[in-house]
Amino acid sequence: MSTSGIFGLLISIVTNLQIQYTSPLTHNISGTAKACSQTVLATYIYEQHKTFSWWLSNAIVLVSSAIYTFVRQQEMKETFRQNQQPVIATETDTGKGQINI
Repeated sequence: MSTSGIFGLLISIVTNLQIQYTSPLTHNISGTAKACSQTVLATYIYEQHKTFSWWLSNAIVLVSSAIYTFVRQQEMKETFRQNQQPVIATETDTGKGQINI
């Protein structure tokens, strides 16, 4: 019981950090992708037979999550690149007149 409580606390800390550094939508999508992956893995391990539409729906969830991750990663790289632009100071004494390149 104590071990479950400790892991529950750790999961809530990771959840808060993930939301803080990304967004609630990203957290929701990663949770859905994780659950879908676990379901597919369990189906494989326990050798269960599922219909084509079941496999298709899980594939759509996983592919869509991967596409969302890729797009978000590109947006974050662009934001980081824009924030890393060098600054040229034209009037160093007053701190005014900085130009972003």
